[in-house]
Amino acid sequence: MTDLPTPARTRFAPSPTGFVHIGSLRTVLFSWLWARHTGGQFLLRIEDTDRKRYVPGAEEQLIASLQAIGMQWDEGPLVGGPHAPYHQSQRLEIYQRYAAELEAKGVAYRSYIRGDEIEQLNQERVERGEPKLLSFRDLPGIDNAARAAAGEPYTLRLAMRTSGQTVLNDLIRGPIVFENATLGMPDPVLIKSDGFPTYAMAAMVDDHEMAITHVLRGDEWISTSPIHIQIYEAFGWQQPVWIHVPIVLGNDGKRLSKRHGDTSITEYLDAGFLPEAIINYLVLIGWSYDDKTEIMTIQELIERFDLTRIRPSAGVFDREKLLHFNGVYLRAMAPEVLVQRIAPYLSRAGIISAAPTEAELARVAQLLPLVQERLKLLSEAPETLDFFFVRPQSYDLGVLVPKKTEPAQVVQVLQAAHAALGQLTSWDEASTEAVLRQLTEDLGLKVGQVFMALRVAATGRTVSPGLFETLVALGQAETLVRLSNAATALSPSLVVS
Repeated sequence: MTDLPTPARTRFAPSPTGFVHIGSLRTVLFSWLWARHTGGQFLLRIEDTDRKRYVPGAEEQLIASLQAIGMQWDEGPLVGGPHAPYHQSQRLEIYQRYAAELEAKGVAYRSYIRGDEIEQLNQERVERGEPKLLSFRDLPGIDNAARAAAGEPYTLRLAMRTSGQTVLNDLIRGPIVFENATLGMPDPVLIKSDGFPTYAMAAMVDDHEMAITHVLRGDEWISTSPIHIQIYEAFGWQQPVWIHVPIVLGNDGKRLSKRHGDTSITEYLDAGFLPEAIINYLVLIGWSYDDKTEIMTIQELIERFDLTRIRPSAGVFDREKLLHFNGVYLRAMAPEVLVQRIAPYLSRAGIISAAPTEAELARVAQLLPLVQERLKLLSEAPETLDFFFVRPQSYDLGVLVPKKTEPAQVVQVLQAAHAALGQLTSWDEASTEAVLRQLTEDLGLKVGQVFMALRVAATGRTVSPGLFETLVALGQAETLVRLSNAATALSPSLVVS
C-alpha cells in the first residue's frame, strides 16, 4: 500500500434524485473506510446540476441516511470546509473558467447544432449505411459563425482523441487500454446550452479542486472512463487513484434490484436493522479481511480495511444473511444499550410512553434477558415483549386447550395452579418450577399438557420465553389474575351432563 497517496481524500458525490439504496451504500462505505483508515478526509458533494432530474427533498434524505448509518463526512453540506461551496449548482463560475481554458487550448469547441438536428443527421447517416456522428463541428448545413453572431445557444464539447491510446489504471484490475481510433464515442458535452456543466466536466473539475486522491465508483463507469481521463490529461492534472468497484448482485445472480431488497437505507433502519450490522455485512460484499473473519466492529473495519483486498468480481447481497448479522449484534449488545435502541419501537407500539420514564426503561431492561437471544430485528421487540405489559384480552380456546386434553382438564389445571402458586411465599424460578412439576404429577397429566396451558393462559401465545422465567417476570399477583381470566374464558365451553 506504500504507493498509494495517504492520507486519502475520498468523496461521496450523489445527485439529489433519489434515496441512498443498500446496494449503492456499499461503494460509499468503501470510500468512507479508506479515508478513516488513512487518517484522511471523506467529503460529501451534492451534484445538482441536472435540474430536470432534481427531486425536492432528496438531498435531505441523502444527508439523513448518512447521518443515521453513522457515516459522518469531514467536508460538505452542514459542516463546510476549505473547498466550499459543496453544491455544484453554486460552482458554475468555476466550471466556466476551466471550460474557457480547455477552449483556449483547442481541446474543446463550441457546437451550435441543436439536438433535433443531430437526430436528423444521424438518421440520414444510418439510412446511407454510415456511422453516427462523433464530431459536431464543421457540419454541413450548420453555419456556426452565423449562429454565433445571432447569439444562439451552444454547447461546449470535448474533442476526443482519434489516435493513440487512453489507459485507465485501475487499482484492482490493473491497466485497461482503450484504442482511441475505435472508441466510437461522440465528442461529449462539457457545458450544456443552459450554461450548466455535465457530470464529466463538473465531477472532474471538483475532484481536482477538492484534491480527491481516490475515486471509488461502480464498474459501470469503466466504459466512459476515457472521457474522464482525457479531461484530466487535457488539463495536465495528476489523476486520482481509480477504483472501479464490482456491482452487487441479488442471490439469484441478477443485478440487485428492489425485489432483492435494494431499497433505501432508511427503510432498513426503520425495519430494525442496526447501523453497525449493516456496515459490517455490506463491507464483506466484495471485500474480505481474511478467509474466516466476518463479525467486526466499525473500529476494527477501519483498522483493517485495505483497498487491494477488494475483489473485481461481483458480490452478492443476501437479506437473510444480513438478518443473521443483525441477530448476532443484537445478542451481543449490552442490555443498557439495547434498551435505548428498542425504546422507540416500544413507544410507537404504545407499550411504553413516547418519552419513557426511568421506571419504564428499567422494566424493559429487566425483561430483555428473557427475549434478547431470540431477537433478530429491533422491530420485533414490541411483539416479543407486549404480553408483559398488556394482559391477554381474549383467548383462542383451540390453543388454550392442548392436544389430547379436554377443556375440563385445563380448567382443573388452571384452578389448581392458581391455588398452588398463590400459596408461594418466595416468587422465583426454582419455587414456581417445583410447585408446577408437583402439580403435574398430582394431576396425572403430561408436562406438555400442563405447561402449554399455563403458558397460553399467562401470555396469550404458544411461544414465549421459558415458562418459569415468564411467570417470575410477570409477578405473582399478575400471574394469578391471568390464570383466573383464562379459566373464566374456558368455563362456558364445558358441557355439563
